[in-house]
Formats: sequence, C-alpha cells, structure tokens
Amino acid sequence: MRLRELREKQGLTQEQAAEAIGVHPKSMPRIEGGTANPTVATLVAASVAYKVPLRELFPEEEEGT
Repeated sequence: MRLRELREKQGLTQEQAAEAIGVHPKSMPRIEGGTANPTVATLVAASVAYKVPLRELFPEEEEGT
C-alpha cells in the first residue's frame, strides 16, 4: 500500500494521520509497514483523509503480473 507515501505528501505525521483516519497512533507504523491488515473502513477513512480515490492507496500492478 502507498499509505506512507500519501501521508508524507500531505505533510502529516503518523500521529496526525492516525487521528484523521480514526486509528490508534501505534497502529500507523504497522499499517504503513504492511504488518497489520487494515479494515475496509480504515482504508476508506484513509482515502477520505488523504483526499484520494480508494484505488490510489494501492500500487499499480505492472502488466503481465
């Protein structure tokens, strides 16, 4: 997922992003690092907080994969 990249583009700290998304601040490093599986509701909240379509949270797949 591209959560870290989008958060940094918005100029937010992990704590600020966690508050905007509605998750515990200690969850952000795990979500961004891929060691925690966010719920669909969390992903929707992230897309709203970062003002991007939901599909922008995921990297583009290369052709042929």
